[in-house]
Amino acid sequence: MPLEIQLEPEAVIFIASPENAIKFVAINCQEDFKWSIRIGSENRGIQLFPDTLGDYDIEVYENDDLITDFYKYMK
Repeated sequence: MPLEIQLEPEAVIFIASPENAIKFVAINCQEDFKWSIRIGSENRGIQLFPDTLGDYDIEVYENDDLITDFYKYMK
């Protein structure tokens, strides 16, 4: 079964299928950066929250390829 991963605060949903790998990498971030997650038991989904007081950017990779167009994932 595919797994939905919702990246906050943009609410972009990425689908991790059994044959795909999705990787989220924080760049240009402060040392206090960490991830927080919320797992939904009913909808097989995960919410991924950047947890920091500083600035950051997120790079997302699908099967080791950088995703440059998040709009194709927005619903």
